[in-house]
Amino acid sequence: KRFALVFEQTYTRFLDLQKAEMQAREALIEAGLERVRSRTMSMQKSDELAETAAEVFRQLISLGIDPNRLYIGIIKGETGDMEMWATDEDGTQVGHKFMFNKNENASVLKLYDGWKAKKKSVIVDMQGKELEDYFHYLNNVMHIPFKDGLTQKRRVQSVAYFSKGFIGMASPDGQGNETIQLIERFAAVFNLTYTRFHDLQIAEAQTHKANIEVALERVRARALAMQQPEELVEVAEVLRHEMGLLGVEELETSSIYIHDENSEKAECWYAITDIRMPKKKLIADHITIALPETCVGREMLAFYNSNKKQISIPMQGTNRREWIEYCSKVSTKLGGFYGETIPDRTYHLYKFSNGAIAAATPGNISAESWELLQRTASVFSLAYSRFKDLTQARFDLQQLKTEKQRAEEALTELQVTQKQLIQSEKMASLGELTAGIAHEIQNPLNFVNNFSEVSKELLDEMKTELDNGNMIDAKDIANDVIQNLEKINHHGKRADAIVKGMLQHSQKSTGQNESTDINALCDEYLRLAYYGLRAKDKSFNATLKTDFDESIGKINIIPQDMGRVILNLINNAFYAANEKQKAESLKLKAGGKEYEPTISVSTKNNGGNIEIIVADNGNGISQKIVDKIFQPFFTTKPTGSGTGLGLSLSYDIVKAHGGEIKVETKEGEGSEFIIVLPINNQS
Repeated sequence: KRFALVFEQTYTRFLDLQKAEMQAREALIEAGLERVRSRTMSMQKSDELAETAAEVFRQLISLGIDPNRLYIGIIKGETGDMEMWATDEDGTQVGHKFMFNKNENASVLKLYDGWKAKKKSVIVDMQGKELEDYFHYLNNVMHIPFKDGLTQKRRVQSVAYFSKGFIGMASPDGQGNETIQLIERFAAVFNLTYTRFHDLQIAEAQTHKANIEVALERVRARALAMQQPEELVEVAEVLRHEMGLLGVEELETSSIYIHDENSEKAECWYAITDIRMPKKKLIADHITIALPETCVGREMLAFYNSNKKQISIPMQGTNRREWIEYCSKVSTKLGGFYGETIPDRTYHLYKFSNGAIAAATPGNISAESWELLQRTASVFSLAYSRFKDLTQARFDLQQLKTEKQRAEEALTELQVTQKQLIQSEKMASLGELTAGIAHEIQNPLNFVNNFSEVSKELLDEMKTELDNGNMIDAKDIANDVIQNLEKINHHGKRADAIVKGMLQHSQKSTGQNESTDINALCDEYLRLAYYGLRAKDKSFNATLKTDFDESIGKINIIPQDMGRVILNLINNAFYAANEKQKAESLKLKAGGKEYEPTISVSTKNNGGNIEIIVADNGNGISQKIVDKIFQPFFTTKPTGSGTGLGLSLSYDIVKAHGGEIKVETKEGEGSEFIIVLPINNQS
């Protein structure tokens, strides 16, 4: 009884110690959980999840759990894919990361079903055939090593779940409730870890997306900044640099190919990391590749001609060496780049409108890298458009320079020809005047000659009368001689005026206005033109009509220039009338009505304007060509009969005088050309 009383104190001490131990154990557990929380909150990148998992494993082991292996699984939704981190068999460090799928093994399916059913924890006790299948799956499919291999007879998976996965341990025997509860508590804390992991993944994805956009914008900006097609090699450098920053797996070379469908050639702008340099600088160049000449090139050609959008071309052994040797031959910058050992590579190409973006890496690339190539190809369609525009602009500029040179040469030749034609036109009109001038000058010359002979005879008579002392008769004869001399003087001046007019017509215009009797000018050129035509064609006769407004007086014009205009219009009128007379003479033989050519020249003072009208009753001008008659070199006369410059020059001369020249015509009845000069030219 006394010992029982003493043991009462012992039991009280036992309970106190037990409580203290439980509190200490709870403190250790909370400390472990806090370390996991702390490691979770310090995560900066999503790939630190493995390190956080290792911290969970360390805390569980420090709390007395002695597993063969600890693991954490992230379940990827309804597909049943599981991303796993596992320790080695001692449970001390994370040694493996691998992927499971619920449909690949029955034991793995049990883990998935427990999560799907939202259980807090499950125990999967594997023995016999199930264990054998599980080990076979891990060894042969997942390549996870085991110390004991298939000698184990039992393996128990103790798993506690959180929202997106589970924490588990594997051991030869089952675990007590305390261990299961401990794993459940760590699973609850790891739910926070996963949330942090998921947030980091989202942030990293957004950052990566932003980096991709920045990289693509840099490529786009460099492409748009191109001023010369050769700058495309710099775009390739920017492309290589940006793709490297974005993490295309082990990227060695990036290239831009533009395919020429007609020649089976491709132009290539490439940038490659120079592995020979300590800082790995980029080598960039532009080369032309004949695709059929190498095995790799032929595969690229087949790709261009197919409907495929992307392709990976392995370059190994002989084919790889052939490709590098060919590229080194067409690019001086690649000689001796690899030395004797040329590593295998895989060429990844993605098409754009007229070529492809390419990346060379040691092996395959991820779907994300393919997407990056695709987006880069889309961006490069813009760069290609810029390249094509610059190439076309250069071609157009060269063509423009060539055409400009040709135009300048043609203009020089045209100016020379035009001067010759103008001179020919002037000489032609002068030639037409020659006969008229000869006719006009012949009359005064005849008078001069006749009166000279008569005067000589009269002087002989006067001498006789003087000798006879007959002074009255001698004075009468002297008066006759004086009259004859006055007539000789008059007709001499007339001949002199005609010669001066001819010289004025043949001389270059002084460009100075002179006070000119426009009526006298018109009358003189009408008669000169008529007699000139008559000298060439004796059968031609025409009625000449004049109606000059005497109120006009003298006006300020350049007489040589305006004389050429009037002469040209009168000549054209005579030509039209003569052509119609020839046609009408044939009709007359057939009983037609007789035609009388009539040319009229008139002037008119309208108060505001002075008009000079030259009219004919010829065939008139067709309405189809009436708008063209003042164009240079346009003529309706037969080849060799006119230069087509007469009306054009007349138009320019009248415009230079501040006036205008108009035409009124009716087919079959005749034409009327009207020169209108402003009144301020009147003196």
